Amino acid sequence: MGLLLSTPLTLCLVVFARHVERLQFIDVMLGDQPALTPQQTAYQRMLTGDPLDAIEQARSFLKDGTAPAYYEDILLGALRLAEADAAQGRLDDVRLENIHETISEIIEDIASHETGQARAIDKAPGRKAKIVNIDARKLGKPVFCIPGLGRLDDCAALIVADALKREGFNARVSGADTEIDAGNADTICVCFLEEVSGARLSFTVRKFARRVPSATIIVCRLGNQIEAEEEQTRDEDAPRSLASVIAAVAKNASVKTRREQ
Repeated sequence: MGLLLSTPLTLCLVVFARHVERLQFIDVMLGDQPALTPQQTAYQRMLTGDPLDAIEQARSFLKDGTAPAYYEDILLGALRLAEADAAQGRLDDVRLENIHETISEIIEDIASHETGQARAIDKAPGRKAKIVNIDARKLGKPVFCIPGLGRLDDCAALIVADALKREGFNARVSGADTEIDAGNADTICVCFLEEVSGARLSFTVRKFARRVPSATIIVCRLGNQIEAEEEQTRDEDAPRSLASVIAAVAKNASVKTRREQ
């Protein structure tokens, strides 16, 4: 009799725990859902300062997915969790540095892994080298990806720059005092993970517009979602995903190319 009742009772307990916050640990222990989401797993591995596990997760994702999808779905998701903890003062300098180093290692490993795969394919018997079509509108002055004021914004800038490079743009990560001041920037992407006010957005655009009048300033708000009404009024000038950042940079490149013709 006990065996007959054990399964229904366990099922009832798991379902009940899913609706009571203080009992959610029971759902983790007895439920059929994974204890951590992929984003939480990536974040946990960033905190350890050992990028090997995070790299393995990335390579596993790339077996069926793409690097931009991994950046969008997993890496930025993990950084949003980190930003939430940083805003609460839960991350010290050591952990912040661990996160930055892990992000750098992941991006570098993905690039080298893809390069190795491409070479193996090109050297295979009967396979011709890949021909890369270069979009002329993407040539010219570089796109500078600049971190905002947050402690993790430099990580967001690394991801944005690599995503743009994959689309053929001459993107690079830059500090505030670089060749930007020499007028060498065509587009400046200022990357924020933290939530910023409308006043901060306006100030950021004005500041860089004064320094580089010829450059287009794109403020990338890659943190948590904001209220729907704010999203509608600001999203056009402040993209909130990698896809929208790439679209904004591509649109700017197309406009400038038409003007020069």
